[in-house]
Amino acid sequence: MKIYFYQIILLLATGIASVPGLAAQDNVRENFPVASAIEPQQTEQPASTPSPESADPKLFRNYVELGGSYLPLSNNFGHWSGGYGRGSIDQGKNVWFAEINGQHEFEDAGVYFAVGDTYTISDDWYAALTVGSSAGGFFWPRYRADAFLNKKWLGHKQWITTVGYGSYASKDVHRDDSFYVGTTYYFSKPWIVEEGIRFNISNPGTVTSPSAFVAVTQGWNKQHYLTVRVGLGEEAYQLVGPTATINDFQSQTVTVTWRKWMGRNWGLNLIGDFYHNPFYVKGGSMMGFFKEF
Repeated sequence: MKIYFYQIILLLATGIASVPGLAAQDNVRENFPVASAIEPQQTEQPASTPSPESADPKLFRNYVELGGSYLPLSNNFGHWSGGYGRGSIDQGKNVWFAEINGQHEFEDAGVYFAVGDTYTISDDWYAALTVGSSAGGFFWPRYRADAFLNKKWLGHKQWITTVGYGSYASKDVHRDDSFYVGTTYYFSKPWIVEEGIRFNISNPGTVTSPSAFVAVTQGWNKQHYLTVRVGLGEEAYQLVGPTATINDFQSQTVTVTWRKWMGRNWGLNLIGDFYHNPFYVKGGSMMGFFKEF
């Protein structure tokens, strides 16, 4: 575990080292098109979390998106497939978010529901809270909640620091508490670098499992955003059946997201996803259509 934890620190240091030497962009955080790469609580069925506050209150605050996914797994684990709908609406200091996600995984199916709010506290501070639950699907959580507090720094408020806490209850006896720290830096357009580390504590057994990621985004609003995200970490457990788990293993992920505007207020969201652990490999794609209003 020590060697692997040092790999996590090295991954973070690589991302942070790329920050100096570039000028900051004037308009910070172009919101959902570069959706926060903050990793949700340890689960392979994450709910989306609201993006931080945008410098432009009219920028992608009101939208809907519909899409689906298909991801085959190796070693006779079948495939994952499903569809989702999500959207947000701006109401002053609040940006409300909702999602519904129906999935088929490990020969079972269920639907996850989540709602959240990103609240502007001041020019420098904002917070986000998301809660969710599910119907069916042993792989979905019985409930989960994620809260983040964010602070903007420097002259153009181009550096954002984030701390967070998450609570996750599986549909068996497992319960997780997680603690997150991370940063986001906005360079002169078109680059954004984000990195974070999460410490997860799973019970029964008080098993710790750190994980980390680095994400780099290139692009412009109303044109395209291309994001490459690399993550690695330890997982205390993962449900692969109503009463079956895989335990105490390392995993790695690579995700490429291309968000392309096809018109002034609508476009495509294409995602290629690769996930590896000692028990199976998962790789496939997701596609969504979004509309701003």
